[in-house]
Amino acid sequence: MHDAGRYIYAVFMCQQAIEKALKGLITHTGGETLPIHSLRRLAEMANVVGDLEERQLMKLDFLSQYYINARYKEDLAELSKGISESVSKDFIDFSNETIQWLSQKMK
Repeated sequence: MHDAGRYIYAVFMCQQAIEKALKGLITHTGGETLPIHSLRRLAEMANVVGDLEERQLMKLDFLSQYYINARYKEDLAELSKGISESVSKDFIDFSNETIQWLSQKMK
């Protein structure tokens, strides 16, 4: 999505990937996953929110809002204005780092 210039969808996929990784950690540690999409709430349920810096929590909150808002097609044009190539790349890098860190917790 990023390479094709569809930056809003790249950011949406970042949210999806981190959500799945957090739910994987919750399940791995014996917890129950619920239909929750808030990444901060999932980080709390996975007992990792205390390990995250404020800037990381802010990025999780941003991604959570994009998940909710990007589901409505009428909002896509407005939402897309705030997502540039560099913003998309930053969230892809953040997502990769976060998923690697969460994966290490499952080993």
